[in-house]
Amino acid sequence: MAEPKALSAVSVRDATLEYLEILERRVMRSQLSATTLHAYRRDLSEFVTLLGADTVLDTIEADHLEFALTTIAKAPDRRYSRGLKIGEDGSTPPGRGAHSLARWFAAVRGLFRWAADKGYVRIDPTTRVTPPRAPKRASGARIGLQLDEALTLRTAPAERAPESLRADQRLSLRDEAILRLLVESGPRVSELCGANRSDIRLHEETGTPVLHVRGKGGKDRDLPLSRPTNDLLERYLAEERPAPPRPQRPHDRAERIKIDDAAGALFVSIRGWRLSPRDVQRMVARYTKVLGRRATPHSLRHTALTILARAGVDIATVAQIAGHASLATTSVYMDDSMSAAAEAISTSPLARE
Repeated sequence: MAEPKALSAVSVRDATLEYLEILERRVMRSQLSATTLHAYRRDLSEFVTLLGADTVLDTIEADHLEFALTTIAKAPDRRYSRGLKIGEDGSTPPGRGAHSLARWFAAVRGLFRWAADKGYVRIDPTTRVTPPRAPKRASGARIGLQLDEALTLRTAPAERAPESLRADQRLSLRDEAILRLLVESGPRVSELCGANRSDIRLHEETGTPVLHVRGKGGKDRDLPLSRPTNDLLERYLAEERPAPPRPQRPHDRAERIKIDDAAGALFVSIRGWRLSPRDVQRMVARYTKVLGRRATPHSLRHTALTILARAGVDIATVAQIAGHASLATTSVYMDDSMSAAAEAISTSPLARE
């Protein structure tokens, strides 16, 4: 029988730093997305703060993790630096959402599983903690738009009076192109912001316009562009897209890299910098006011996938457009609809007299 590994008295800080290095290597091998690594880095930073940087990792027990989970559950939502997250009913629920809490625990559980293999802990305490339960339905599905709402939102930028807008809001072609992309093919907001001008091309097989996007885990794909959306993108690039910022510090290499990145970006701000996901979130929130309801880029992704499915597109094709490796992932993005169910029954061959 193999001898058990000798136990190492490693601190919480040192173990976390070593584990994060392992995760960075996984990102380099396209086994983990950079976005997930960024989230895990924040989660594990909170873990270190709550449990104590110099605490020996092997002394942490299930009770300590239960206390940490309770503390995290009551902590403010980190996505909002000013004010509180506003609920659908106008309330201000305290603490983290269910998905955020579940991801925090997943990051800590990954750390302890790795530590057990390394011989840093004798018993993995996460096995004695009930994991936070996140809703099976992907967050935001309940606020996907109906078809008429999506059509209204898509044209909202063109209908706003230019004289009523601030200087930083006068990019109506850009805004309409972004909204069209979100409700037509549902790219992730990170994919949208990471797209470059050179990513628009005619597909080699079909000869139709596509937008090349970089998805999770280094999985790239081509999003087909409708003719109106492609024409709108061409108009935006030719008539409206701001020029890149001018260097303020000519010898600053970091600034030069950022400006070069902005020069290649597809969607930029009024000052010429690449748009961030938060910029797009604010823009979507501004336009969805015309609908009298809240919506986010993620809920517009739900809208696109749901409408495609209801239009008769097979789920495998919807999954391809969405960039999902599993059809099961695509299925949880589909909004429930009693009207769609009623229509399906009424058109069934078995429903005829």
